[in-house]
Amino acid sequence: MTLVLYHSWYGSTRRYAEELAGRLGARLLPLEEAGDHPAAEGEAIIVLSAVHGPVMPAADYVRRRPDLVRRHPVAVVNVGMTLLEEARAKDPLSRVLGEAAEKVRRFYLPGRMAYSELSAKHRVVMRSIIAALKAKPQKGPNERAMIENYGRDVDWMDMAELDPIVEWCKEAQQAT
Repeated sequence: MTLVLYHSWYGSTRRYAEELAGRLGARLLPLEEAGDHPAAEGEAIIVLSAVHGPVMPAADYVRRRPDLVRRHPVAVVNVGMTLLEEARAKDPLSRVLGEAAEKVRRFYLPGRMAYSELSAKHRVVMRSIIAALKAKPQKGPNERAMIENYGRDVDWMDMAELDPIVEWCKEAQQAT
């Protein structure tokens, strides 16, 4: 059996988690309800969350519970607006996970940024980030994409990107 945990601010991570749980026949639970020992011994655990700047709830959850990695195959999934190539190359989850990173499978999924749904606080943060990026003399592809898409509702979600996670889970279940 597999357990899919998720934390979602605006809904795209929840949509990915629901689709993933459906494909795997897995239990689905919001991260806030998971507690410290959410799964049976050896059960695969996949934890998804969106990225909000330096905040990565899925990685924080796993890092704070080293027993999970000892007792379960664990994958952490970041959903975000960073271009996939850059997210995968920089692998920010490895930094946040710390020592657990070598035992945790890490995945990155393209997200959705619906400016029309953002909280006032989040809108102010995004305006500040974009202003700083515009002032930056040399911009990379990800920074240019952020500026170009600022203020627009952008949906890069792609359920086909769940396929490698499903494959990892099947392999992890066979190994236990």
